[in-house]
Amino acid sequence: MIKNEVIIQGGLGNQIFGLFYAYKLLLKYENQVSLNLGSYSRHKRVDRSFLLKDFYPQLEDEFKINSTIISTFLYYYSKLFEKIFIKQKKYRLPGDNNFSINYWPNRYIHNGYFQKINNSVLDNKSINLLKKNYFHNLTKIKYNFLAIHIRRGDYLNKNSLMHGLIQEKYLFEEAKNQLKENNFDGITIFTDSPNLVDIGIFKLLNKNINIDIGGCPIQVLKRMANHKALIASNSSFSLWAGILGDVKNFSIPYYWMKNVKSSILGLRNIKRYKCSIE
Repeated sequence: MIKNEVIIQGGLGNQIFGLFYAYKLLLKYENQVSLNLGSYSRHKRVDRSFLLKDFYPQLEDEFKINSTIISTFLYYYSKLFEKIFIKQKKYRLPGDNNFSINYWPNRYIHNGYFQKINNSVLDNKSINLLKKNYFHNLTKIKYNFLAIHIRRGDYLNKNSLMHGLIQEKYLFEEAKNQLKENNFDGITIFTDSPNLVDIGIFKLLNKNINIDIGGCPIQVLKRMANHKALIASNSSFSLWAGILGDVKNFSIPYYWMKNVKSSILGLRNIKRYKCSIE
């Protein structure tokens, strides 16, 4: 029997990408898949803790959770393997390498940020499982508001500058387009850095502006997904809020990183808005 183990890492958005891949393996091989939490023995950031089990308490009914010394060793082993043998691929995001290691007979450890989502049968089935399991408790009646995610925060850190920032003017133009086509009651700005955002410009579009400054990532993602429309930033957090929340009017940026188009993510059926990454 083949045993597959997927390394889960990063914040909630990254974790959902890893889980998406784990579901694909579960559907493909029809046997249990393990989730490796070895990366969290190293990272101590509060905003990078393992959240999937809180998101979906029945997680362990579908996946084995590995957080032992062995799983930590496998995590570091995979990072060393990546550094020595894996080269950057053009069809992946910069620094985003994915690979599998057959470290024991019929045992595989999978590492990487598995972000490519196509319209294959397997991908669609995996997305539907995520929607069923993780958003079953969302309200069926969505708030008649336009949500806008403005990501700053850790994107300003030296180690995260590759992500780049989307200026408010591009979000403003996309919001204006959305408001031309829809009669929303107001706008909700989701941002981790309200002091770094020119929120006032959005009052030119609608005077009813709500500011959501965060809190528990799970609750923030659910609030975002409960809106009738969403303009995502170049962040997997708001990307998954739109996908799993089945947000009807959903748009993501044309560029995902500096000089890297978001088309590299797949997701051809999602609208892109014009922008540049600085």
